[in-house]
Amino acid sequence: MATRLCPKCSASVLAGDVFCGECGARMLNVSSPSVGLSAGSGAGTSPMGELPPGTLLQNRYEIDKGVGGGGMGNVYKAYDRNLDYALRAVKEMMEMFSDSSQRDKAVDDFRREAKLLASLKHPSIPIIYDHFIEGGRYYLVMEFITGGDLATRQRHLGGRVPEPTVTMWALQICDVLDYLHRRQPPIIYRDLKPANLMVDPQANQIMLIDFGIARTVAPMQPGVTAIGTMGYAPPELFSGKVEPRSDIYSLGATVFHLLTGADPRDKPLLIFDFSKNPKPCEMNSEITPEMEAIIMQAVEYEPANRFASAREMKTALEAHLRWLELRQPQDMEQAQRLAFGEIVREVSRELIHRPPTPASPPAPVSSPQRSVSAPVSETVFCSNCGVTIGLGDLFCALCGARQPVSLDYNKASAKLLVLAPNSGDIRGTYVLEKETSLIGRMDPVSGIFPEIDLSPYDLESKVSRRHARVWRERTQFFVEDLSSINGTLVNDTLLPPKQPHVLRDGDVLRVGQTQLMFKEQ
Repeated sequence: MATRLCPKCSASVLAGDVFCGECGARMLNVSSPSVGLSAGSGAGTSPMGELPPGTLLQNRYEIDKGVGGGGMGNVYKAYDRNLDYALRAVKEMMEMFSDSSQRDKAVDDFRREAKLLASLKHPSIPIIYDHFIEGGRYYLVMEFITGGDLATRQRHLGGRVPEPTVTMWALQICDVLDYLHRRQPPIIYRDLKPANLMVDPQANQIMLIDFGIARTVAPMQPGVTAIGTMGYAPPELFSGKVEPRSDIYSLGATVFHLLTGADPRDKPLLIFDFSKNPKPCEMNSEITPEMEAIIMQAVEYEPANRFASAREMKTALEAHLRWLELRQPQDMEQAQRLAFGEIVREVSRELIHRPPTPASPPAPVSSPQRSVSAPVSETVFCSNCGVTIGLGDLFCALCGARQPVSLDYNKASAKLLVLAPNSGDIRGTYVLEKETSLIGRMDPVSGIFPEIDLSPYDLESKVSRRHARVWRERTQFFVEDLSSINGTLVNDTLLPPKQPHVLRDGDVLRVGQTQLMFKEQ
């Protein structure tokens, strides 16, 4: 296939690529019909890649580097030249919508977020300094927060966060929710989850970010659009009813996830039916009965059975923290450091490995015996739009999204080998680069893209979409079944759902009818 050189970094780029895989620069004279604007949308130019360092916006904000984002835009670290190079976060939204109604809604959400943030004054809400349109993109200039989000901190701690630390976070979250809910009319945040909560180490403060879908509504107002994150969103949100106690549910789900390591998205709405599922203390024996009671009240199915307000939940958490200080005084200093200290090590970028989806069942490799040195077939997909990309690409060639790629992708410590049912020949290999990898079947309609996508080997659909997960804690790997329909076996022993199991070199997993061998590297 023909190639050309990127005009920015001189890397070799395929002729049809819209973006450079090395630096993210947009290629000139290349159209992208799948992500461009419809002719009748009345919008401006098609989307471009990430803004390069040194870009100057409004002749004032100098872009330093991208620090997050996805297909609709990015978040940048920037400096305000007019204020002695003060550090700022610049959030952008690019115009890349298939029709005018989608564009109008996205622009309306973006403008509402700017207006809403400008009206709020609370230690846990980022300050907004400016908003403007430039070059077909919408920008918010906000306070830059250095401490990372709670999802990142949870990964650093091996998937579970100590109870005193979570209690400190939950107290501050209750405080900002109480502030929002007491406004007239109340503001319902609607998307509370670890990824939307950041830490400001300088202020020892939790910061609530991303107000794009927050709404100002009257209590019990019907007909509110159901937007949120499955697993964290309360049942009433999906029937168009939203009220302050909806945020209480999401906070309870967040605390549950941080303490147990069990992601509510794996079993949305059903995971908190504790008559059928393990209670928090059964999932993590270090959780106190007092904290378990707080969680269970927060995630009650009926809003009337939850805490009456964020202030009431805060009162319960304050009493619990005082009890922890008396019971575990030696742990409080460490809890404070974990809660609000700087993250010492950078989060490693993650490489997503999936086997190519064949039109027919994969042919077995001819081999008289199992061989862990068989050729590795690896395909990497864009984490934003799902297209195949180059193994080491930092940006998607189609949509321009920055990839969570590990720069040390050849140094994985373990892998899963797909075994042929009868011969034991190796049919595929998955390198376990991520701290946590989902095993399942890809379902683009539901937005499920497992790191270990067994669709090519699961022709009878015996593997659930979210079947099991494998994760690493320091040098040890674990596996747990995610309440799948057909179960997960290790060495022919059926795993109880939601119960971690230590993986050892050579263990054979059966996921549905697909066999996998765990190999350390």
